Amino acid sequence: VVFGFWCYPQVIRWFAYTWAQSGALDEERVLAALPDKLKAEIAIRVHMDTLRQVRIFQDCEPGLLEALVLKLKLQVFSPGDYICRKGDVGKEMYIVKRGSLSVVADDGITVLATLGAGSVFGEVSVLEIAGNRTGNRRTANVRSIGYSDLFCLAKRDLWETLADYPEARASLTERGCQLLRKDGLLDEAVFANAQQTQDSLESGVARLEQTVENLNLRLARLLAEYSASQAKLKQRISKLEDR
Repeated sequence: VVFGFWCYPQVIRWFAYTWAQSGALDEERVLAALPDKLKAEIAIRVHMDTLRQVRIFQDCEPGLLEALVLKLKLQVFSPGDYICRKGDVGKEMYIVKRGSLSVVADDGITVLATLGAGSVFGEVSVLEIAGNRTGNRRTANVRSIGYSDLFCLAKRDLWETLADYPEARASLTERGCQLLRKDGLLDEAVFANAQQTQDSLESGVARLEQTVENLNLRLARLLAEYSASQAKLKQRISKLEDR
């Protein structure tokens, strides 16, 4: 299917309305026929507000949010399915799009809290903050009450995106630390030591990059000098041959 640029706004509005009303349980299949640019525009239009609900992403620059929106995956859970269990390693964060979830005690019966549309959980675990007393593990059991649609952002996708936004990475880490401090879950000594190590590594990498750049410049000069000397040598040989 080929779409002209003139119909992009209409297509975007149609997809936005359709998804808002009935949802698309297989978005990748629905979008398969569309150009990459249009896929991105649709995803941003439909899901941007959802991502802005996440505390650690509030006030982030638009470019980062747009990149992260394209990484969101929709997952569907059946009644009684566990989204995560206490003690599991946190490899993704979740945003509830539709449905209700129960936070249950270890006995699987006692309900500690109920999460509805717009609720977010697991956002701190994907940041891998050194000094997190939970060890980036889940601190609760979360189970779907009925059928639930959740957006998932994988830790790997988050960090791949943040590689292009170093300032945002530092900002998100600080926001994650604030959330951990609020709950008394941050070991300040471990965090400070990790930050010092990270700063030292980044400084070392910067020095190494500068050294490589200097070597490249020296090599370029040597090659230029060699080429010039070769040209002069050829001229001298040519003059000698002419004699």
